[in-house]
Amino acid sequence: MQVSSQRIGKRQVHLDFHTSEHLPGVGTRFSKQQFQQALRLGRLDAINLFAKGHHSWSYYPTKIGQMHPNLDFDLLGAQIEACHEIGVLAPIYYTFGWSSNDVETHPDWCVRHRDGTPVTSEPWPADVTAERPKPRFQWKFLCANTGYHDHIMAQVEELCQNYPVDGFWFDIYQVHRLCFCEACRQEMVSRGVDLADDEAVGAFNAQVMKRHCQDLRELIAKFHPHATVFFNGTTAIEHGLNFRHEMYAHNTVQDLEDLPTVWGGYDKLPLQSKHFLRAGYPITAMSGKFHTAWGEFGGFKHPNALRYEAASMIAWGANCNFGDQLHPCGEMDVATYKNIGEAYAYVAKVEDYGVGGIPVARVGLWRSLNETHDEGMAKMLLEAHVNFDVANCSKDFAEFEVVLIPSVACLTEADAERLNTFAKNGGSLVVMGAGALNRERTRMLLDVGADYLGEATYDVDYSLVDASLAEALVETPFLNFKAALRVTPHEDSEVLARIREPYFSRSYEKYTSHQNTPYQLEDAPHPAIIRKGRVIYIAHELDEMYYKHGARLHRDLFVNVLKLVNHHPMVTTKLPSAGRISLLHQPQSQRYVAHLLYGPPIQRGECEVIEDLPELREVPLTVDFPEAIQRVFLLPDEVELPLNDVDGKLAVTIPAFSCHCAVVFEY
Repeated sequence: MQVSSQRIGKRQVHLDFHTSEHLPGVGTRFSKQQFQQALRLGRLDAINLFAKGHHSWSYYPTKIGQMHPNLDFDLLGAQIEACHEIGVLAPIYYTFGWSSNDVETHPDWCVRHRDGTPVTSEPWPADVTAERPKPRFQWKFLCANTGYHDHIMAQVEELCQNYPVDGFWFDIYQVHRLCFCEACRQEMVSRGVDLADDEAVGAFNAQVMKRHCQDLRELIAKFHPHATVFFNGTTAIEHGLNFRHEMYAHNTVQDLEDLPTVWGGYDKLPLQSKHFLRAGYPITAMSGKFHTAWGEFGGFKHPNALRYEAASMIAWGANCNFGDQLHPCGEMDVATYKNIGEAYAYVAKVEDYGVGGIPVARVGLWRSLNETHDEGMAKMLLEAHVNFDVANCSKDFAEFEVVLIPSVACLTEADAERLNTFAKNGGSLVVMGAGALNRERTRMLLDVGADYLGEATYDVDYSLVDASLAEALVETPFLNFKAALRVTPHEDSEVLARIREPYFSRSYEKYTSHQNTPYQLEDAPHPAIIRKGRVIYIAHELDEMYYKHGARLHRDLFVNVLKLVNHHPMVTTKLPSAGRISLLHQPQSQRYVAHLLYGPPIQRGECEVIEDLPELREVPLTVDFPEAIQRVFLLPDEVELPLNDVDGKLAVTIPAFSCHCAVVFEY
């Protein structure tokens, strides 16, 4: 349910304005000229503007909601007028899930636990006093199954009637917060939903939320059929409910909110972008100008970090959006827009070679929707510069040479049948741990050349690899922080790595030294890695272990396994492990674009910081495309590159780059 003619900015800002009634003089220093100056300085083509924030106050004269008591003019209208006057799009922000004054005025609108207490984003002590310091991000949630829905519908209709709407950006849609308010209880009982079953309640809450989103989407389309619509929170991977119930179905664009400094790092965007681009959506990547996260006044990233983040957004095929927060007085912070403008000056040179591109690869990653396992596998691929795509949207996997299955029992019978057929028809599978099992973890669904015996019997174990996997690995048994599932190989399966079990699991009854028990001197009867034809099974959860522990041995072992079946990658390069490569196809422009990134992050406190952008020289790049390439050039300066034939593949050398470059292959 997308809008084909929607207009989406490539260089956006999300202008937070959650402004308390305790702040005076709201908007008193707003100036159209100063506002426009900041937009021009930032080189913006779109900015999200607030109609209503988390304190429930509206920033325009409203007959439905409540205008901020310390605002005496139509700030939203003035901002929209200033934007449109200089050709900048101005989607309207409207809060949903957090609205503090609404929830206090209408307690019946509140999301509630089974015991009737309000559901909050952070714990809410019973003994709150007026002077007690308030935690960050602490709000009560509101329910879409109450009169709150009607209130929102009326106010959004008011906005649609009173303003030229480019789009709506609705906030705080978190379906994993189960609701047992009176309205939800009554409807669940009438439908026969088991109130003791969290899964059933979650499915009901998802239906309620999607019903609410559909009503809003249809209302907006009646007045502004080409407006963009996005419900924030519906694309988040946490808890898996968004993807299981396709909570994002009513979005016209998928805005991928990720503040990489504090919300999981720089490797969340690649997986999310590939998923939604493959699903057919335009995407926008969201970060912040802040040092930490939303709601931070006076916090700044270094301009190098903004430049790297903006370039990476383009590299992964996304429009760019940086979060800012407007001072209550309404005056834009010039330093912020100077920094953003430096990043967006670069984006303007390369954006057409990223936005609108579709990821292509011959390695497909099946997304289990378990964040730890999926991102662990993706991190290993990204650090090894293995170009990959998300396989879930594929009909028959024919575009892939290899499909990777994380170590989560996530497959349906139908999924497994398609994957087994893919392997029988000449494709390759690399399967980890419980990824081969049915969801009950009782039997094999995938034909990996082994029978399932059961769960591990020890807390840890050790891997000992054979010669075919030994490159860059130690020759002695190395530690696995979680022991492998036990399987019995078939007679026609080849064992590629063996297991040494510890003498005992560490416990109060038996322990030795500080951490784990050493390995026994004989191999265990169950193997670590086996191969049957073009299917390789890894009994350990290397993905989760790498996400949690980051042992290079585990990554190198996984890469060595992949080399046995990944014979025809579309693109290869040699970069430091902090480097990243992304391959996009733009068929309308008849070109492939290989984006290279290098900006090594540093952990400082709770933040992952990018500061230095060292230069890399003489970077090799080899490609294998089905089309005949006619021209190759390097961005951002459009320098022609000579093309060489190396063993039937095309090779170029990038003389030097810092932060980002892109090699364009026209056919």
